[in-house]
Amino acid sequence: MVLILASILLPLDYSRERSDSYEHYVSNWEDVGISNVVASILTDWRAYDTLGETVVLFTAVYGVYILLRGKRKEKEGEDGGEKG
Repeated sequence: MVLILASILLPLDYSRERSDSYEHYVSNWEDVGISNVVASILTDWRAYDTLGETVVLFTAVYGVYILLRGKRKEKEGEDGGEKG
């Protein structure tokens, strides 16, 4: 298994190429209105990334809550029927 993965992954080119977004942010960082290029990227571009990660996290937590709530209701229904 390791040899198969190595034969697939090792020939790949892992060098970083500068994309168009890099050129855009380096040349237009003043448009954000912040005096530092790093802070402007963090507040402009990374904010959307962080928002997406937050949505995924809350969706996962809500899904677990729904699953656990459903099991609790099933147990309460079983317990409630025995008391009568």
